[in-house]
Amino acid sequence: MTVVDLWVNALTGKAAAAFLGQAGNEGIPELLGGDLSASSTLQHLLVAMDASGVDIGVIAAGIASEETGPLLHDVATHPDRLRVALTVDRPDRPVQQVTRLRALAADPAVALVRITPLVHQYPLNDKLYYPIYATCAELGLPVSINVGIPGPRVRSACQHPELLEDVLIDFKGLTVIGAHMGHPYESLLMQYMLKWPDLYLSNSAYLAKYMDPALVSFMDSTRGLGRVLYASDHPFLPMDRAVAAARDLPLSDAAAEAFLGGTAARLLHLG
Repeated sequence: MTVVDLWVNALTGKAAAAFLGQAGNEGIPELLGGDLSASSTLQHLLVAMDASGVDIGVIAAGIASEETGPLLHDVATHPDRLRVALTVDRPDRPVQQVTRLRALAADPAVALVRITPLVHQYPLNDKLYYPIYATCAELGLPVSINVGIPGPRVRSACQHPELLEDVLIDFKGLTVIGAHMGHPYESLLMQYMLKWPDLYLSNSAYLAKYMDPALVSFMDSTRGLGRVLYASDHPFLPMDRAVAAARDLPLSDAAAEAFLGGTAARLLHLG
């Protein structure tokens, strides 16, 4: 079984300090039990992956960040272990973001694009994100969108799952992965996944043992098989704890394989 962690981070000291310096983020390490120094380099990350039995990690990297180019260069030395998820970090500059996204997406390591509405407080269906969605649809890149009530002490309305329908209607065929579990809207998200074949969900930043039992049953059903993907958000949520909890879910072999990596490998073309 190939295990894919859909959300990992390799944080420099500068990046960790910048995250903790953002208003509302002060309590995140205590909330999730992570150590932000635990993935300060790719080597630290690979050691954590080896210890946890994770085969492939998808690293978050800002589209406008000066660190993303060097990161892609370093990731290229581990083509069988690492991929990159480009994160929209200046939604207020859609033209510049799309231009750089196109350039960065030419790198074979780029497998995913992330939208994190809580950070800049634009609703996930805001017109500022539409050029990104259109570009991803054109390039065939899946989009991960944070949904549900976020951990940071910021307004949550920008991440309400109801807003996903605008994206799914306006960009037919675009693969959309709801990130960070979507709690407390799991019931709504299950209905949406039944309705929208291109919608998936990930439990990033949410320990699997706390997942809604109805969602776990859905994952093991005929219609729900392969619709929920594993992720940790390491080092915010330590990878070893996240993988252990994911493996402990009461799932059939087929459902566990799909959750832990099979679906991610298919959607991100990791084969």
